[in-house]
Amino acid sequence: MNPLTSRHVTPVHCGKLRHKGMYCQADSHSEEEMSFYRDAIEATAFWCACTQTAFGPDGMPVTAELCAEGRGCCEH
Repeated sequence: MNPLTSRHVTPVHCGKLRHKGMYCQADSHSEEEMSFYRDAIEATAFWCACTQTAFGPDGMPVTAELCAEGRGCCEH
């Protein structure tokens, strides 16, 4: 059995930020194959662990760019 590892976006993001990649191993293709499948459009769906929605406790959208230091509801 594989040990659990953190799949947090980066340490600067809110500790309540979640995305599907944190809960599954989706890298079943080699890097060469993945370059073919990667899309230039950011399609990752994020949600807040506090609200369980795509909006944070402050009513603003949950994204990797917005859920960072400086946002009032951001927790590290």
